[in-house]
Amino acid sequence: MAKIERGRPLTRKIVLETALQLMDQEGPEGFNMRKLGATLGVEAMSLYNHIKNKEDLLDGVIEMLLLQTSYPQRPGVTPYTEIWDFAHAYRDVLRTHPRVLSLVATRQLRTEPSLAILERLVATLHRANVRGVHALYAVNSLAGFIIGHAFFDVASIAVPTISQEGDVAEVWGRLSANRYPTLHAAIPAFKQWDADQEFDFGLQALLQGILPPDE
Repeated sequence: MAKIERGRPLTRKIVLETALQLMDQEGPEGFNMRKLGATLGVEAMSLYNHIKNKEDLLDGVIEMLLLQTSYPQRPGVTPYTEIWDFAHAYRDVLRTHPRVLSLVATRQLRTEPSLAILERLVATLHRANVRGVHALYAVNSLAGFIIGHAFFDVASIAVPTISQEGDVAEVWGRLSANRYPTLHAAIPAFKQWDADQEFDFGLQALLQGILPPDE
């Protein structure tokens, strides 16, 4: 966790960044406004000069994650490449903040900076002639895939109480080979499994169903 300079003038950005740091340590379930105020060296009520309420703060934490995601303006880049690169950048950010994934998965985008990024993504879909309700389906499908895959990658950190029963190959290895012959035959393939390649495989399949591929 980065060192907090107590006593420095507060801004909305400082409040949100500090809230994110606290949630990185304890998760949203361990967070409260009193802890945030104490970390910043102020009374909790002082925080409301910069945020409306706790709900506004939680929305702002999502905003901070999106703003950490590399998404430069690149005229001439195809929609396929733009969304491909954004998906990878957003996944990278989420994997560095595993304790906040449950918050990301359960909240809508509400702040202006968050909605500005969503606006760009939907406009990119429009450039590929994905419009109307299909654009909404596409955005939600992409969000679900990126967030879900990041969660699987870091599940033991995102949810510290999750059962640690060994990897999938070990679990399948304990199954009856007669009853589950196909699963047993697939066990050697786990030696080739790679999380990044799996993400690329799934993202490519998803985008190919939504967008025309690059020439």
